[in-house]
Amino acid sequence: MNKIIILAFLLLLGQTSWAQIRDFQTSRLNSAAGTGAASILCTEAALLNPASCAFFSGSTLSYQSYSTSLRNESEERKNLNDDFPRSNRSQGFFVSDNDGPLKGGFAYLTQHENDYDRKQLIGHTAATVGSQAAFGVSYKYLTDTLPAGTRQRHRINHVMNLGMTYIIDNDSTLGLVLNDPTLTTSGEERLIGGFQYSLASRLTLLADIGTKFTQDVKEKHLWRAAAQLQLFDDFFFRVGQFHDHIRGEKGHGWGVSWIGPRLGVEFAQKISDQFRKEGYLYKDEGLIDTSLSAIIKF
Repeated sequence: MNKIIILAFLLLLGQTSWAQIRDFQTSRLNSAAGTGAASILCTEAALLNPASCAFFSGSTLSYQSYSTSLRNESEERKNLNDDFPRSNRSQGFFVSDNDGPLKGGFAYLTQHENDYDRKQLIGHTAATVGSQAAFGVSYKYLTDTLPAGTRQRHRINHVMNLGMTYIIDNDSTLGLVLNDPTLTTSGEERLIGGFQYSLASRLTLLADIGTKFTQDVKEKHLWRAAAQLQLFDDFFFRVGQFHDHIRGEKGHGWGVSWIGPRLGVEFAQKISDQFRKEGYLYKDEGLIDTSLSAIIKF
């Protein structure tokens, strides 16, 4: 009986933080705990800041995949026989062409988490304005399938994101992202600002701050911070930490990357804990996202 009550309550939370599918993140983003609104990125431009690809040249193709497992299984979960979904998995295919004056690309993503399914088809483009600034836009076609028994189980949304990147100098970059300004997806609107600074030739520091702009900033805000160390010419190590008062989660990430002239491989883990009683986790439980990616550059 207790399990039935809990499951019914979680269904009522169908549009709250941990009951929803979380944002798709690449291996690079998982390693940096999601930080990177001001980074000059190619693959991640489809997910974070669409303007960042404007400073790239050439074309890339990448495959991103991560699985989600449970950390510290609760005795309460065991007593209620509420098994954690073992099939939580996300994967994505990304392609970009940055040879012309108008940069951009496409991505196709699939996510399965907590019996929710989401598919995304993303197109993004960006262009420079002068030598230091760039503006970009992305369009997402989302199809969500909620668990059986949920009202309006099948949903389709059209989401637009806007981004800006500004290179201050050789060491410093600013970024600004406006997610879902038309408020088409409930609870996923964000305004995020980022800063990146190269402290030394091989050490880069990153920081993001953001808010759910439709609500009180004091209550609905987030911050993320990360550091990247270039150990060799083509080998990178990253660590990051985040605290999200919008979704009620916090945690950290780490990862390694080997990026060669034509090929690249990345591995990362992100560990998340919830600090609000929402979603499908019990007390003291957490999630571990383990990701692996392959990149081809043309």
